[in-house]
Amino acid sequence: MALGGVTTAQAATKSKDLPLYTTYVRTKRAMTIGAKEKTKTGYQTIHIKKNKLLAVSSIDTRGKAPNFKEYATFTLGDVHYAQTQKVKYSQKYIRFNTTNFKYIKTLRAPIRTQVLRQGKGFVMSPGWTNQPTYSGALVVTLDNYIQTYSKARMTQIDDHWMNATADDAFAKLKPTDTVKISKLTKSGSTYKIDYKTPLKGFADWKLGKHHYRLTIKTLGQQNQNYTPVDDTYDTAASWTNFTLNAKPYFAGSAEWGLD
Repeated sequence: MALGGVTTAQAATKSKDLPLYTTYVRTKRAMTIGAKEKTKTGYQTIHIKKNKLLAVSSIDTRGKAPNFKEYATFTLGDVHYAQTQKVKYSQKYIRFNTTNFKYIKTLRAPIRTQVLRQGKGFVMSPGWTNQPTYSGALVVTLDNYIQTYSKARMTQIDDHWMNATADDAFAKLKPTDTVKISKLTKSGSTYKIDYKTPLKGFADWKLGKHHYRLTIKTLGQQNQNYTPVDDTYDTAASWTNFTLNAKPYFAGSAEWGLD
């Protein structure tokens, strides 16, 4: 059978599996990924268009050596809260190759999906030697929304270290506020994000009527080790420092119980 003038055998020769460490891809054709969206008449299949950005959920290697083949499942990624509440997934494995997908080395705006927390880095809780304190946070989603989380809202997540990524812990946590981004630009290590309505409890920069801006500057990476007195729970953390409208924020992860 011909595929646009190329036989299936020729197409298979040219197609290559994508790297196993792939996080994001863009579709090379229209497809479905096992995602359905809740509507007034029930759940309807989401039809994915060509060149759509998707997040890789899992990868499965099938076959026998040396003819292994990779298959993968996908999600819409770290989209805004209201959207995540309407979408459900069933596992649908799709051939994970260059015929179907384009490998994305890095997001055009890597600030997206990072959990930006208030402060200059992890601070240990005085009552818990192996846990840092909570702080408010902000996330820029893949579908161009800003979501903020108050300190009180963050305590609803049962993980002081906040190692969970935006698409699992935050998918279940309702933001304190959400606004749609009207424009996002990146210049060097600085992001300028414009939106039309002010964020609740956030120091917006108002540029004009229905025009607000969030400026994010990347400062650099820090590493810190914590070792309690009894040496029972060795802990380690690393993070990158930012400023959001000149106020300190950071993004990173930590581990404890390293002994």
